[in-house]
Amino acid sequence: MKRLLNGEKRRIAIVAAIILFAAIAFYEILEHFPAVRGAVSTFLRVVAPIVYGLCFAFVVNLPMSFIETKLLKKLRAKRPGLTRAIAIIVSYVIVLGLVCLVISLIIPKVVESVYALVDNLGDYIAAVSANVDKMKDQLIPEVYNVLDKGFADLMQKANAFAVSFLQRIPKLTVSVIGVVYSIVVTLVISIHALIKKEKLLEFAKRTAMASVPEKSIGSFLGYCGFANRTFRKYITGQLTSCLIIGVLCYVGMRIFGMPYPELISVFIAVGALVPIVGPWASTIPSALIIFMSRQDSPLLALWFLVMIVGIQLLDDNLVYPRIVGDAVGIPGILVIASVIIAGGLFGIGGLLIAVPTAAVIRRIFTDWVSRRNAERAEKAEAEGSPVMNGET
Repeated sequence: MKRLLNGEKRRIAIVAAIILFAAIAFYEILEHFPAVRGAVSTFLRVVAPIVYGLCFAFVVNLPMSFIETKLLKKLRAKRPGLTRAIAIIVSYVIVLGLVCLVISLIIPKVVESVYALVDNLGDYIAAVSANVDKMKDQLIPEVYNVLDKGFADLMQKANAFAVSFLQRIPKLTVSVIGVVYSIVVTLVISIHALIKKEKLLEFAKRTAMASVPEKSIGSFLGYCGFANRTFRKYITGQLTSCLIIGVLCYVGMRIFGMPYPELISVFIAVGALVPIVGPWASTIPSALIIFMSRQDSPLLALWFLVMIVGIQLLDDNLVYPRIVGDAVGIPGILVIASVIIAGGLFGIGGLLIAVPTAAVIRRIFTDWVSRRNAERAEKAEAEGSPVMNGET
């Protein structure tokens, strides 16, 4: 028996056992999928503050590292503990100060715009309906019926959304306590992670060295470093890009006298966080809001679309490449696929990290393909085979 399980046969037996175990586990998951999904949802809800805290610590670490290594370089050499404390305090003051500034300046205007939009929605619907009725004699009856039915369905959904939104406001107010608790826990975890980040990284490195095979530990740590650089550049680029897009959109809407500039600018900036899909998903509803609220100037919505396309082109060709560089250089089809898959599996959080995650996976897969092809080429050369680099 010992002789039977030596060498290649032993490896095949281990692989077969792993495949069998995975197949049984997959079958059990499918058989009890509702219970498994409920358990996973409960687990994710419990660990969510920890995950949010670590993610927030990763964001705050960007200015903190700059303050430590650049601004307080001399003090760090003499008093590293004091330097870390000062860097953490300054970084949180900057980040939380920006958040509070946005909340105090923009959120009230956004809330005011939302209430005004909801209050006037009935008048907008009536005005658009009147304009559609005026077009009845100018359209083919079949075309008019299709447009009338589609518009009626759209307005019914919009009205239902407005009513449900107003009904949810008291419930949203009640849930403020839970939100505050989550924010406090997130901040505490993020501060602790930043204070002990070297120890946490060292623990993670030692765990990896104990878990990963010795011949692969170098590649594994290299990929971890690549993932860190990719996420750091991507987050910096996305936040800067969204800020620029939101400011330019607000300035442009003010210049052209478009309605609800605060609400729409924030909507456009938040939508820009999601690559490719986000800008369109936020631009089209915004243009519809402008068209409905300013039916005396229907071309205003068209000018808004032209303005947003121009801002996006400016950002894509001048701002974003200078900040992110080639850290996330993946094809457009992979970006779309990653957004769809990550969004479907993990919701909004998946949308935000889809692109850098896809970039890391692509790097790992590309290196694996290159390594396998090189190994086969060496083997073929050693055996004198005509098969080289996958060609016959």
